[in-house]
Amino acid sequence: MTSPSPSSTPPTSGSAFVLEPTLPGSKKSGYEFLVLEPPGRTLKKYVFIQDETGYLPKVLDKYLREFADSTAGINIQGNNQGKRTMRETAIELMKVYGLVYFGFKATQMVFNKVRAKIVNDLLGLTRKCYTVAAVAKKYNVPVHRTEDVNSESFRKMLRDLGVEFIVSISGTQLYKKDLRMQTPFGIVNCHGALLPKYRGLMPSFWTLANGEQFGGSSVHFVDRKLDNGPIVVQKRYRLWPHDTLEDVMARSKDLAAEAIIECVRLVEAGNPPLMPNPEAEQSHFAMPTKEDVRRFR
Repeated sequence: MTSPSPSSTPPTSGSAFVLEPTLPGSKKSGYEFLVLEPPGRTLKKYVFIQDETGYLPKVLDKYLREFADSTAGINIQGNNQGKRTMRETAIELMKVYGLVYFGFKATQMVFNKVRAKIVNDLLGLTRKCYTVAAVAKKYNVPVHRTEDVNSESFRKMLRDLGVEFIVSISGTQLYKKDLRMQTPFGIVNCHGALLPKYRGLMPSFWTLANGEQFGGSSVHFVDRKLDNGPIVVQKRYRLWPHDTLEDVMARSKDLAAEAIIECVRLVEAGNPPLMPNPEAEQSHFAMPTKEDVRRFR
């Protein structure tokens, strides 16, 4: 992939530098992303992850099994989608999926959090952890719950910790320029689709609802646009006629763990191969409506 000319800000030795985002057809070309000098060493990492109890504890466990010693902490983010508050997200999901399914998922989350308190915290059993916080505790990785990761106080904490590289696993916040600029080797995000298709919200639902033959997980660098940066690792799985949404989400998250681990290793090895994530080929989806769910059923 040919990279456009760098911005006027000179790169710091041993780190990355940022290219300004541009639009197709303009005099400049490409999008904001990081040009990496080979570190050839372990980077100090930090994880952003959603407070989800169904699939993400397993994903985080696989990640920390490999990188706990070099992970400075995790920030557990709320379950709100996009710019919605958590309450607005809950109301919208209940309207879309109906009271029965929404109630089942909400009960499952509460039950898993209770099990984490009893099994993981009180009894100290960690063979299976039921929350991402319990997984972090298992590996002695500090947990933070910051509502705004773009705030100066949080960014200062990351600087004080010496964080060089951030991994976002189903994160629910947007990562603004100041945060991206201060992170020497950038931020990567794991998205549950074969980018550039299915950018946006709930990619597993839309992949299944639209009758695709394949789904996947993509780990890409974060720039100023949603799901837009170049792709480091992409893995795919086959969809079958009998698949349910739960099947697809489980398969997507299993692949996500593999893709994230592979991505971190490539970045730490130096100058990872980058695949394009062209806007011209993108499809973008929002929260499904009742009509979308009815069509899917």
